[in-house]
Amino acid sequence: MAYRFKLKEGLRDGVRRIAVEQIEKVLKAPHRGEDRAAWVHEARKAMKRTRALLKCVRSGLDDRTFREENAALAEIARSLSNLRDRDVMAQTIAGLVGNDKRLDEALDCLDKHLHAPIDGKQFRPPSSRSADAVARDAIKALEKARARLAKIEVAGELTDSVGTGLRATQRKGREALERLRLEATDENVHDLRKVVQVHQRQQLLVYAVWPEMQHVRIEAARTLAQLLGEAQDLAVLASAARTLAESEAPDATCWGRLVDDACRERQERIREAAIPMAARLFAARPSAIERDLTAVWEAALALDATRHPVGAKPETGASRKRTARVTPP
Repeated sequence: MAYRFKLKEGLRDGVRRIAVEQIEKVLKAPHRGEDRAAWVHEARKAMKRTRALLKCVRSGLDDRTFREENAALAEIARSLSNLRDRDVMAQTIAGLVGNDKRLDEALDCLDKHLHAPIDGKQFRPPSSRSADAVARDAIKALEKARARLAKIEVAGELTDSVGTGLRATQRKGREALERLRLEATDENVHDLRKVVQVHQRQQLLVYAVWPEMQHVRIEAARTLAQLLGEAQDLAVLASAARTLAESEAPDATCWGRLVDDACRERQERIREAAIPMAARLFAARPSAIERDLTAVWEAALALDATRHPVGAKPETGASRKRTARVTPP
């Protein structure tokens, strides 16, 4: 099943179904050798999707349950992050190459140093053996999380709980945007990206209420999240460049500063583009988001009833119209 609530689904059943499906996809996927990088990426996304689900229905969860499950999923994702950091940094370097000969030389120097320690700071990825151990530990944690989430208790009505969750995310998005407007720091960019990703995934959870409209919202959030993700990757690379600049490697100071300056320039352009995109995404008042969900959900149920009246013969594969599909972010 898709990462979304069904129109005629109980809250508890929907949360259990979606959470378990997300984890089972990760557990069933190949995770060794050449498959590991893709598995790590998908596993981390599955953890983010499941956490967005829990945040969406937080008002229906016991506070302790929410805190413990959210922290457990975050820890699984964090444990896998080191297995992909080197690849992400290499991709970021590749995106800056080709603009300036001196910068290209500096990037090449930094890339070589990423394979070895710089003044005691290690950028080399874990060994294959340690990576295997990290993956095994993550799988064990995922199995335990699946067992817990399959029995999780969620109280209340779906529209009430989800509406409250969407309102909270909208409020956090507006607050994160305001902080970034006031102070253009890496931390504030990172905070905005996190709430945009949650917003994106929660809009996918309510996709069934109005697929055409939700598709537009989800894609707008996806585009913004990717842009902010690029800024975050540049911040990581800039930090590595500053470490190089402070080292005793030949010409390291000059090369490190060149890369750092290039990263900062690109980050500034990204922020200029991202702020109006976020302003549009979070333009609606949080209370309106909650109110509109209930009204649109009721309308969607009424519309569904006209398409599938009581006693009507169910559609078969040949007659059923396929709706637009959105890939979970």
